Amino acid sequence: MDLFEQSEWANWKNLNDNEKIALLQQLLMYFVPPTIEVSTIELVNFELYGIKCRTFELELDGELFVFIPGNSEAILGWDLGAEGLRAHELLGFDVESLKKNTFKTTLTNEVIDSATEWVEAETSYDLTSLEGISEYINQQTTDLRKVKIPAMFVQKYALPACTEFLGIFDTVTGTFEGEIEQFVSFENQICEKLFPTLSAAESLSWTFPQSLLEKNKFYLEFLPESDYYFVYSHSDYTHDELTLALKRTGFGLLSEDEWEFAVGAGTRRLFRWGNELLIQENESGRQIKSKMDGGNMFGLVVDTQKSRYELTTDPTASKLGKQTSPRNTLIEEMLPLSTYFSPNHAILPEQKLNPTDYLYRKVIRIEN
Repeated sequence: MDLFEQSEWANWKNLNDNEKIALLQQLLMYFVPPTIEVSTIELVNFELYGIKCRTFELELDGELFVFIPGNSEAILGWDLGAEGLRAHELLGFDVESLKKNTFKTTLTNEVIDSATEWVEAETSYDLTSLEGISEYINQQTTDLRKVKIPAMFVQKYALPACTEFLGIFDTVTGTFEGEIEQFVSFENQICEKLFPTLSAAESLSWTFPQSLLEKNKFYLEFLPESDYYFVYSHSDYTHDELTLALKRTGFGLLSEDEWEFAVGAGTRRLFRWGNELLIQENESGRQIKSKMDGGNMFGLVVDTQKSRYELTTDPTASKLGKQTSPRNTLIEEMLPLSTYFSPNHAILPEQKLNPTDYLYRKVIRIEN
């Protein structure tokens, strides 16, 4: 078998560790540009809902990637409606149960006012019947299809659009850990924003901002329930400009097909973690939430906040979704987390990609 055949999932899973290591060395030699630093290579076992994969987790230019074997006959998309889902959950969902749901949010006036920017046209569906729910699901997901997916090195965590991770800033000590040389160039600006001069009255109501953007300089995101910010450098790009910038450094974006395979492995399930959608605040709910938030069968971590789209190579085919208000039914609330969900959202050619609205995930393909 040649490199491409060995990289197929059907063959990859039958290789022993030494054979996988030998194959990885060749793939790194031929497909990863020499300008990219490769480090911390480790064979890891991943599993989700009975799908197992022993593959590599490695660092490329200091960022975590996983190796995902290819599949020349991957079945993607969805046409099975509500099949496999729990009918009593879909039909018994109401406002009171939403209040107990893990996904309860508190909306600010600012969010409510901006919601009109993200309203997407929807056909009217009868979501009080399984037939109507099935029709809704089929219309909101990609078409069933067979495609060829190459083996890939895929970034484990998606980043805010147009950013590069620099490090972590501690708001208690005022210290930064990471790429210090880049950070010091805008350290004073960050400190002015995070530690403003306040009167005694103002200090009583002061809270750290959830995010902080200075275009073409830096972007900060606050880690919930912590004292830390993730710090990123920022470039104000359109979709095309981001694609070109990635290409110059040896990376690219996932296509919609590649994204669906990387997230769901081509399994015939609407959601990668299983069929549970109603997340109660109990031990069972915590276990389900852990599966949703943790790595999938390839080790990828997918955002579950429903606050941003994830980019693909096609500006008219983003994944995930941005919800600015609670939905009335369980399926509307949860479907954006489906592997095959297709949001009715297009990015304009001249549109700059705000990191608060979009995520992106780097990839290196193993292909001719």
